[in-house]
Amino acid sequence: MISEEKIGHILHLMLDGIEKAGLVQYPNKDEAVREGRKVCFQYVSNMTQVAEIAHHRITSQKNPPPEYSPQFEVLYQKYYEEEMKKRGG
Repeated sequence: MISEEKIGHILHLMLDGIEKAGLVQYPNKDEAVREGRKVCFQYVSNMTQVAEIAHHRITSQKNPPPEYSPQFEVLYQKYYEEEMKKRGG
């Protein structure tokens, strides 16, 4: 997982780039960074939950394919995408 420090650094780079491009002016940049961090952590948490659901759907089958086999990877991608669509992503 990506560290909080790296997320903060990436957010600062993004916000600086958007601001330098003249697309936005931040009345409170610290607040923008806090909101950005919150959104990033929610996104990562959502992705983790979706990955766990996809993995569980495969491993709970009667005869699941071996983990990391081509069949497992195909099912994982399918279930991952289905779950993301359910969540609007």
